[in-house]
Amino acid sequence: MTYRPVALGSVGTITGTVEIDGSAPADSTVTPTRDGEPCGAAYPDSSVIVRGNALANVVVWLSDVKEGKTLPIERRTEIVNEDCRLTPRVQAVVAGTTVNVRNEDRLAHTTRFMRGGVGGDTIASVPLTDDGQVVPNEHLAAKAGMIAAACVQHPWTRGYIAVFESPYFAVTDESGAFHIDSVPPGKYHLLAWHERGEAQVERDVEVSATGTSRVDIKLRLK
Repeated sequence: MTYRPVALGSVGTITGTVEIDGSAPADSTVTPTRDGEPCGAAYPDSSVIVRGNALANVVVWLSDVKEGKTLPIERRTEIVNEDCRLTPRVQAVVAGTTVNVRNEDRLAHTTRFMRGGVGGDTIASVPLTDDGQVVPNEHLAAKAGMIAAACVQHPWTRGYIAVFESPYFAVTDESGAFHIDSVPPGKYHLLAWHERGEAQVERDVEVSATGTSRVDIKLRLK
């Protein structure tokens, strides 16, 4: 689907929260298996961040919006190797964004990017040898899709970049909240994804001019 920026009159907003459906997965621990300095000792797995039942790092987007607000002019983001982890864990960008792959550790990393998720086709491997090194890549986020990242030397690392043709997306914060603004009035499908979700969740949402539509989602994890 090709997205087209258009001049907008009255627009609406979509807000909501994402909560865990059922129980959260049992706490797990990541134990680095090499490079004790700076990788450190065991630490809590950050794949599930919850506050009560609220779930962070859920990507939420409109799957069928064809036209609307202007795409951002500045399209640049970064993913950082620091303490043998990748940050941010989850982010979302528009297609055509340049990804700065950065190293803040005094050891070598090779950040591998895979289309569709961990284990998918490798689309780039970025070697990093020095702390403070930045390697920009214009091809990683060239088209829509989910990109997973991991370090070859430190395979416990995980990062995700969701790439969209339209600007109508959000990532939930630590309170599980999301906000999508400047939406043309109409009926849409709202999707939600989490790296440990059993499946994507879909909700119908109708947006009215100058109104706010509320969508609260429950998502089951595995």
